[in-house]
Amino acid sequence: MSRLTVAACAAALIAACLPAVVHAQGAAPQTILVRAGNLFDSEAGRMVGPRDILIRGQRVAEVGQGLEAPEGAAVVDLGRCSVIPGLIDVHTHLLLEQREREGLSEVAARDQGVDGDVYRTLVGAQRARQYLEAGFTAVRDLGNSGQFLDLMLERGVNDGRVPGPRIYGSGPGLAPEGGQLEPLTDDPHQLVAGEYRIVNGVDDARAAVREAVARGADVIKAYPEATPQRTRLSVAEMEAIVSEAKRHGLPVAAHATSDESIREAVEAGVASIEHAYEISDETLRLMASKGVWLVPTDPSLEMALEFTASWPRQPPREEIDRHLQANRDRLMRAHRLGVRIALGSDLYFPYAAGRGAGSRATLDGYVEAGLTPTEALRAATWEAGRLLGDDALGVLRSRSWADLVAVEGDPTQGLAPLRTPRLVMKGGRIEVADAAHACGAERGSALQ
Repeated sequence: MSRLTVAACAAALIAACLPAVVHAQGAAPQTILVRAGNLFDSEAGRMVGPRDILIRGQRVAEVGQGLEAPEGAAVVDLGRCSVIPGLIDVHTHLLLEQREREGLSEVAARDQGVDGDVYRTLVGAQRARQYLEAGFTAVRDLGNSGQFLDLMLERGVNDGRVPGPRIYGSGPGLAPEGGQLEPLTDDPHQLVAGEYRIVNGVDDARAAVREAVARGADVIKAYPEATPQRTRLSVAEMEAIVSEAKRHGLPVAAHATSDESIREAVEAGVASIEHAYEISDETLRLMASKGVWLVPTDPSLEMALEFTASWPRQPPREEIDRHLQANRDRLMRAHRLGVRIALGSDLYFPYAAGRGAGSRATLDGYVEAGLTPTEALRAATWEAGRLLGDDALGVLRSRSWADLVAVEGDPTQGLAPLRTPRLVMKGGRIEVADAAHACGAERGSALQ
C-alpha cells in the first residue's frame, strides 16, 4: 500500500481522485465536509450509520445527515468507509527503546552518552510519525525522555515542524531514589538524574511538580514504586505530588504494580494507575468508586510472539498464551467491577511493524482478554479523551477536534479494519491518505 503523508497527502488525493479541484496556492481548505458511510459514536459506543461531518478549521462544526456543503468547501467522500474518532494511546515512550538483553541503565547510558539529545529526539519524531500513520492522533508520553525532550518534540509537532500526533508529555517522572534503573553501586555520569526527577521529602515533591509545570508538562508522572528498584515514595510525598498537581490543573499518572502501592496512589488522588499487574478486587472497587482509570499495558499474543522470537528457545505459543492470562484476568476483573479502562501500550521494545501498529495490537490484546471490539475502541477514544481531560478529544461532535480515521469495514465487529487506515485527519488536516484504496462512493469522488 502506498502511503502519502503530511502536505503531499491532500495533493495526492486531489491528483488521484479529482483532477478538476484546484486549491489556492496548495493550501488545505478551511472548510471540509466529510461524508461518512458509517460513524462510530464513541460516547454511546455504537455505529450510528451514515453521517456528514462539517469541519471548519481544526474543529468539527456540525455532525448530521444530509448536510449541505458550504460554498467553497471541499468534500471528502468516505461513503464506503467507517469513520471513527482519532485513536489515542495514553501510555507511550517516544524517546525510549530498550533492546534485547539491555538493562535500563545501559539504555540510559546509550541515550545520554552515545546518541545524545538531538539524535534521540530525531528518532522520537520518527516514532511519532508512526503513531500518526497508524491512526493515533493523540498520545500521552510518560517519561524516560531525558530532560523534557518529550515536551520539545511536542512543541515541534504543535508548531508544524514535524508530523505527529498531539503529544501530552510529562517530562521526567517523579521517582524515589534510583528511579527505575537497576541498583547502581556508583553513578558517576548521573544517569538516574538524566531520566528521572528524584523526590526527597514533601517539600521537594511539591517543588518537583512546579518544575514540571514551569517546563510545560501536561501531566505529572509519579512512581509510588519504581521496580526493579525497591525504593518507594512515601504516602505523604504522593499526597503532596497530587495536591500540587491539582493546584496547577494537572492530572497525575501513577506507575504502580503492587496492590499496596496502587492503593496508596488511589487514596492520594491520582487520575490513573499504569500497569497494576497485581491488584485485589478490593482495590479495584476503590478505583471504581473514585473514578480512577486503569491503563492496562498488556501485549497481544501476536506481540508476545514477536518479542520472544529471537530468544534462544522461544516458548511454545500455548505457553505464552497461558503467561498472558493473568493480565487478561486482571483487566476483566477491573471491567466487571466498573473501573474505567483507557488504552496504553507502554511499547518501548523494538517492534517491526512500528509503534503505532503496536498500539493497535495492544487493543487486540484487550479483545483477547474479553472486551468486545466496541469496548476496546471506546478505551482508545472516549475513555482516553476523558482521561486526558479534553472534552474535544476521542469523539466526533460539535466543537470537538477534527481528528478522525477512515477504515473499510465495521471495527465494532472486529478490529482488523484498524490495521489499514484509509485516511487519517488531525485538526482538519489530512495527514495520511491511501490514494490507491480510496473508499468514496466511487473512484474519483474523494474530494469534490
